[in-house]
Amino acid sequence: MKLHIKILLILFLFNSTSSAEELVESIYSFIGVQSSYTNYDSVSTPTFGLKYGKQTSKWRTAISYSYAQESSHKFHSLIMQMDKGVLTDVFRDIPLKPYIGFSLGVMQDQKNSSTDNGYLYGVNLGINYVLSNDFDIDFGYRYMRTDKLKDMDNRGDISLSLHYYF
Repeated sequence: MKLHIKILLILFLFNSTSSAEELVESIYSFIGVQSSYTNYDSVSTPTFGLKYGKQTSKWRTAISYSYAQESSHKFHSLIMQMDKGVLTDVFRDIPLKPYIGFSLGVMQDQKNSSTDNGYLYGVNLGINYVLSNDFDIDFGYRYMRTDKLKDMDNRGDISLSLHYYF
């Protein structure tokens, strides 16, 4: 397994553990589907992905896989996102839950016959809308810088996700 994937998995597992104070609070696992509109280089394309994560009332950690293809240009990415709910006391009794956080990930970019691999890091913000105890909808924006990719400096994602809690 490549080193950057091992690092992401270790960070995800480390962040999924909780302090003694948070153990009193419920931890919810979720899976989800995600559709995004991604802008990078001179390419703007829809992306599709899957998510898995854990969440408390204030923190959420998720790992997502995304895929996009625009003619002969396609990419795969694996991104870990850690978010903290903001204004949690103000939004306690309503279904809207704003958040802010950061993302780390890896990306493979394929153009024609060349393949480029690199790292992503950046910030994200958004709003969760709680539909029920089992489902929520997440609308967010993520801006990431890249490292080790030859032709890409940054990437922006506007995403809509549906999560199922179990």
